Amino acid sequence: MKSLPLFTIEQTVNTYKYLFEPNPVFGMDYFSDNFEAKDIVLLDDVKAGSQGIPIHFGYYALFLRIHGETQRTINQFNYLIKPHSLQLVNPGSIYSFKDTTNASRTFVLLFNKKFIEEDNLQNQIQESLMEFHQKCQQDIVLDATQYAHVVALYEQLSSELRAKNDDYKIVCKMLINQLLVVLKREKLNFGLKQNHSRAEEICSEFLVLIEEYYWQKRSVKEYAFLLGVTPKHLSETVKETLHHTALSYIHIRIIKEIQYLLCFGGMSIKQIAYALHFETVSQLGRFFKRHEGMSPKAYRLNHRGVALYDKQNASQ
Repeated sequence: MKSLPLFTIEQTVNTYKYLFEPNPVFGMDYFSDNFEAKDIVLLDDVKAGSQGIPIHFGYYALFLRIHGETQRTINQFNYLIKPHSLQLVNPGSIYSFKDTTNASRTFVLLFNKKFIEEDNLQNQIQESLMEFHQKCQQDIVLDATQYAHVVALYEQLSSELRAKNDDYKIVCKMLINQLLVVLKREKLNFGLKQNHSRAEEICSEFLVLIEEYYWQKRSVKEYAFLLGVTPKHLSETVKETLHHTALSYIHIRIIKEIQYLLCFGGMSIKQIAYALHFETVSQLGRFFKRHEGMSPKAYRLNHRGVALYDKQNASQ
């Protein structure tokens, strides 16, 4: 399947602009005349009860959840994000969210790979840090001390980005690196407390494989073969460990991709069916409606306010 261009910071911010308020007390003001969504953006998401359709982006996103809980989906992984959680989402991820409580506030830090690497730590150190976070993407709930420390770093970032004094970008990079090191330490501390069973390892490998092959493999049998286990063993292991069926994880990932392509792909529904190896448009339509309760066309129309696809090309 041909990869679509990844969302830039500017495209993402414009898509989710409904989450932000003018004249915020923290972060950058999306509605100001001098707002620029380029290398780095820091925003305060205070919109309660919101949700975001899947987007596929090409930058880093570092989220600090202040109030409320949200369901966050990154590729094949689902996270229930609680207050005081810190999480880094890597470039190339497909991401969506849905708030599960009325109270809601998140500090949203977006920065490009080039920005964090330019004139930064020694390349070897920087690459090692980012590779660690690429492999270990779970969120971390900070204790009171670490949470206060992280909030202070975000507030310093906010001050630097508002004032834009000499060398403010250098200071911002230093602060981001501090946040990434804190997150790495907390992940390692969390990992040391966990004894990962063989069942957990199989589930983790299974979810990673789905991200690699979702567009062409849709059966538990195919993934079991890749893992070197029987379909029955894979199904039972996933059900007992993750409390959902193995097939449901395969289907959820395909649904996320269809949603993304319907809104942002510039593809007709027929082209989407072909790209994702459905035999016919009708087969894709039945599959999508069974999971989402509406046709692909209805979903596309419902999200036309935020979709960026070319309407002429998207017609069947």
